[in-house]
Amino acid sequence: MSDRDRLDVLRATTELGGWTDAQLRRLLPFVDEASVPAGQVIAEGGLLCHQLVIVASGVLETCRNGRSGRLGPGDTIGWDAMRERGTYDATVTSVSPARVLVMSHEQFRAAEAPASKR
Repeated sequence: MSDRDRLDVLRATTELGGWTDAQLRRLLPFVDEASVPAGQVIAEGGLLCHQLVIVASGVLETCRNGRSGRLGPGDTIGWDAMRERGTYDATVTSVSPARVLVMSHEQFRAAEAPASKR
């Protein structure tokens, strides 16, 4: 995925949609890419959130309190939990092969510090 593609994915999120191109470019060194096969559990509800996940392509299914939902490009998993050092609020499984952007706690904290001064 090119930097341009990664910027487009970041811009598509609710949380980062209002950021400028310059602000989003500063996040690129903190974002990794991953390919996820269908059927892989990405997050387990109630467990400590250890990464922010942004869906670039594919479909993910959520299970929260017995109710299912779908996530697609531009949706995120773990934004609030990463900020609060909390737990995932849903179990998330890939329904199809997917591409995701991920940030570990360390990457998230490093990116959040300069971003909070925006």
